[in-house]
Amino acid sequence: MPKNTHRPSLHIDILKPQSEGEPLTTRLLRFLLSTGRFIIIFVEIIVLAAFVSRFKLDSDLQTNTENINHQIPVIESLKIDEQIIRQTQLQLATIYDIKQSGPTFATILQKISAQTPTGVKLITISLEKSSGKYLLKINGTASTNADLSSFVAGLRSDSSFTDVSIANASLEQNAIVFTLGATIKTSGGNSL
Repeated sequence: MPKNTHRPSLHIDILKPQSEGEPLTTRLLRFLLSTGRFIIIFVEIIVLAAFVSRFKLDSDLQTNTENINHQIPVIESLKIDEQIIRQTQLQLATIYDIKQSGPTFATILQKISAQTPTGVKLITISLEKSSGKYLLKINGTASTNADLSSFVAGLRSDSSFTDVSIANASLEQNAIVFTLGATIKTSGGNSL
């Protein structure tokens, strides 16, 4: 018997045909199977990380809320102390403003005592601020008319006092009881 010389052969072309373009579905399928799967895995990792981090952030929020709720009674108990501190700060600021804008009271008293003769006794000295000026009011007694006039002349000679005048004078038990008024000069917010 004669041998069949015709053998079945298989022709395999390994090279891609250059003339034919691949259809769009084939290219899309090839992309999804190669590069697209890495993109999908990366997006899934991000989604899972966000999902897991939400539990941690919820836990942190709950912990912070509990800490705040525990500290609320302490803060409320310190409310009165805070009000006292704010009131003290306001008082200190007011005192500072008055001290900066007004005269030095120790200096005023020294100047008054330097002008007071030995026959004059001062009973009260009051100082009040009225329309930007400091008004001085002195109540006292003088043993003689000369002592009283010497006291008034001394205050008028001092440049710190203006408008020095006797508001009231009367004779009681061999002494002159008087009320004297004056205005104290201040220089531009600085003290005397």
